Amino acid sequence: MKFKIPDQDTVCKAVSRVMLRNQRIESQRELSDLVQKELSSEDPEYRISGERIRKVAVSSGAAKVEIEYREAVKKKLPDICPVCGNAMSPIMNMTLEGDVTEVKRNCTVCPFTAGQKACSPGRYIFVRTPPHEVPEEEIRIRKLRKAASHLRAAEKLISEALEGTNFPDRGAIATDKISEILRSKDAAWSIPNLEADIRDIGHEDPLWTNPLGSPKYPTRK
Repeated sequence: MKFKIPDQDTVCKAVSRVMLRNQRIESQRELSDLVQKELSSEDPEYRISGERIRKVAVSSGAAKVEIEYREAVKKKLPDICPVCGNAMSPIMNMTLEGDVTEVKRNCTVCPFTAGQKACSPGRYIFVRTPPHEVPEEEIRIRKLRKAASHLRAAEKLISEALEGTNFPDRGAIATDKISEILRSKDAAWSIPNLEADIRDIGHEDPLWTNPLGSPKYPTRK
C-alpha cells in the first residue's frame, strides 16, 4: 500500500485545526488519531507517527504539553529532549566542596526535565494555546541551542575516548576548541555571540560587541 509523509507545514496546520476544536486532549494516542484523521481528509495516503505529531505540536506552539512521569531505568541525561526534539540545557550547582556539578537538564522549549531520579515521560496531555507562529528568530536560536547540545556531547565523548591513551593532550586541544565555541564571550563565532547576533538582526552593530557603558558612565568598559 502506498503512503505519503506529510511535510512539516501540513502537519502543523492539521495539529492547529485539531487543537482549535479541542481545549484539552488527554493522551498522545488521542491526539495522533485526531491528527491522522485530519490529514487523511486532505490526502488518504498521508501517514505519520504519534511521536512526530507530538514534536510538531509542541515545537510549533500549537499545543502546550503537560507531562506525567513514571519510574524508569537510570539512563544518561539526554542532550536532546525526547518529548519535543529541542535542546536540553544543563542546570549546574555548586557542592559544599566548591565544585560545580550538573544536577539536571531542562528542555529549552517544553516542560521536560531530567535529573538524578530515574524517570521518563509516561503520559502526555495537550492543552490548546492561543494561535501564533514561532518567529524565525526563535527557530534559528533553537537550532543553535541544539547544536550546542550536540557539541557538549561531543566534548564529553572525546574526553572519554582518549582517557588512558598516550596522547590525551590532543583530546584536550579538541575539547578546548569545542569549549570556545560553546562558551567564549569574545569569539564572534561562539554560540552565545551567534545567538546575540540573531537577536540583534537589524541593529547596526551586535550588542555583544559594544562596551559595557551607560549614560552615566559612557566610557566604562
